[in-house]
Amino acid sequence: MKKLSMIVCALSFLLLGSGFNQAPQLTNAEEGKQKENPHRHFMNEADFQRLIDQGYTKKEILKAAHIAKFADKKIDDVLKTYKESDSSWEKTAAHYGLDMEKLKKQCHEQKEKFLEEHKEDVIENVAEYTGKTETQIKSWVNEGIPLRFIVGGAAMAKASGKDMEELIKMKKNGQSFQDIKKSLHLDKGKLHKEMKVLMGKIKEDMKN
Repeated sequence: MKKLSMIVCALSFLLLGSGFNQAPQLTNAEEGKQKENPHRHFMNEADFQRLIDQGYTKKEILKAAHIAKFADKKIDDVLKTYKESDSSWEKTAAHYGLDMEKLKKQCHEQKEKFLEEHKEDVIENVAEYTGKTETQIKSWVNEGIPLRFIVGGAAMAKASGKDMEELIKMKKNGQSFQDIKKSLHLDKGKLHKEMKVLMGKIKEDMKN
């Protein structure tokens, strides 16, 4: 269970740091197999399509998948509870003895741990992706900038046409990832696309 929840949280990094607030996106490395099974990290294709046919959205299904992993329950049961709880994820989590804020915090910690375990691959790819040196990226890490922000910030810089250093300064001035994203008026689709590109490169290096 611990390993499964860590994998789910690590994949949720594609949510750009928003924890349970949006649905995960596939990476470029996975797109080649998208038609075969677009949601294989969470369930098989038949189950996903069955739930779609029942009227659930992709966002609802994947949110339920997160809670199901932590609660060790079936996704169908979580979705049923969600509908019976006035479509509230907070009430749904509470029904299974879970706290959404604690889950988000745990997910952030596990995402950071996941990235730390592959720190060299992350730094190398972010440097190549942003045109910065690995020394510069490492200096930001040493200054206390979380790796998950650096990865998300790199995608955000690319999507907005800003220099990565501008975003790091904003972070140092106390702005959160969501604050910076809002101030830049970023297109969500474009940001997700850049994140998929970067995470695809990182995951490919992890395999080698």
